[in-house]
Amino acid sequence: MEAYTSYNLWVILFASGGSVFAGFGLAVIANTIGQPSFYKTMNLVEDSTAPGYSHTSTILGAANGIFFAGGFFGTLLSAWAGDRVGRVNGFRIASLTGIIGGALQSGAINVPMFLVARLVTGIASGHTMAAMPIYYAEVSAPHSRGMLTGSHSGFIALGYSLAGWIGYGCYYAEGTSFAWRFPNAVLCLVALILLAGSFFIPESPRWLVQHDRNDEALAILCKLHHDRTDAEDQFAKRELLLIQNQLDLDRQTIENGGRWQLFTMKTYRKRIILALAILAGGQDIGGLVINNYSVLLYETLGLSNAMALLLGAVYVTVGMCCNFGGAFISDKIGRRVALLGGLILTVSMFTVATALIGTYNTHPSKAVSAASIVFVYIYIVCYAIYDGSQFTAATEIFPSHLRSQATSIATSIIFLLDTLWLEIEPTALDTIGWKYYAVFIGTGIAHIFLLYFILPDTSGMALEEIDAVFGKEAAGHLNNDTAFETAYAVTGETKDDNAKMSE
Repeated sequence: MEAYTSYNLWVILFASGGSVFAGFGLAVIANTIGQPSFYKTMNLVEDSTAPGYSHTSTILGAANGIFFAGGFFGTLLSAWAGDRVGRVNGFRIASLTGIIGGALQSGAINVPMFLVARLVTGIASGHTMAAMPIYYAEVSAPHSRGMLTGSHSGFIALGYSLAGWIGYGCYYAEGTSFAWRFPNAVLCLVALILLAGSFFIPESPRWLVQHDRNDEALAILCKLHHDRTDAEDQFAKRELLLIQNQLDLDRQTIENGGRWQLFTMKTYRKRIILALAILAGGQDIGGLVINNYSVLLYETLGLSNAMALLLGAVYVTVGMCCNFGGAFISDKIGRRVALLGGLILTVSMFTVATALIGTYNTHPSKAVSAASIVFVYIYIVCYAIYDGSQFTAATEIFPSHLRSQATSIATSIIFLLDTLWLEIEPTALDTIGWKYYAVFIGTGIAHIFLLYFILPDTSGMALEEIDAVFGKEAAGHLNNDTAFETAYAVTGETKDDNAKMSE
């Protein structure tokens, strides 16, 4: 079978506005706080050495903290919307919320209005952050799911890149609030792109089957997974049958396990813990802390404001390219190798970068500053290997009837952790400086050991086959093979060992 059809790619492309919005929403604050006119508009002190900057530091922390608090509630909203009104209609709710948030954020005239806007924008970003990988996974074929679902992180990085370059260009609109208002206004444009794109993509076939719209689901599967060597679309028909059979088993599970089975049944508890560990790992190795305060980080290395903005834009662009590369290799090397290998490399590079930043703070020199920046860039390359698989692995392990709920809960950990890390960062940097980054070395090492013992490999398996990896009966096998046996080999478990997990 072909890796993916042109229709499959177009569907992902039209839906990608949601991922771009999530990334742009996350990144725009980094450029906003790098614009002198922002401080003037908000009556804040820009110079970190001037009296009164502590108040500014508190506001900057609040602007990030309240955004991620909104993101947490947005992920929960995505669970309700995805199940109740459908995946695509959920995107439309998120885009309308994003338009409102972007308009308020770009038009803010004081700190309270800006903070309220950040909350609304955070809700929209959280919604799309959780909703998009679910949709990507459900419209992808098993052998290309890593690439297509992993593109979520690539499109998030594209949002970062757009925010970086637009912010850098607007820096030269000196003396006007346009320099920070326009980048925030672009949020409205990206949300409009998502809204428009939602009218050109199909509903998730798995959601349609859940609502007894099987004929529509089959028509969509035939378009998504059509192969020139499969003129009668036998693959799509087998996939529909597998989805239907899995849904029948899921309905029995709902009757036996009840509404809270995600927490009451061992097989699902194991999966939600794994998903939380995977997505928490992406935040506990310092990625967003560097991204959201990149301008301030480069300034502490002796660079000018304009150069800091430029390097920040180049940094996220490198990250974007590497993220798509990380998604591309996800199916080729497997989720386990990509996640563990990427995590080990990322923590190693972050350790070296932290040591160099610390050296610069005690013995400043151009050579050490340059070396610090180089390793920060190497860090984002390594991080992309992990990032290219984390959303795929955290989404695909859940059955269709729990995927929206479970993924939203797992994704919420991103916003909870970043509410913590980004809220305290300005104060931490003011007090302990570069030593703050050492915290993430410790948390990164902890995640390496945790994932080593609990992470199986689910690459190449149909979504409905993955139940077998976690001890729950699968409805069947798409290609009548035993691909899932390789996942047992990773953890040393057997079917008999796992049989009790669904009790």
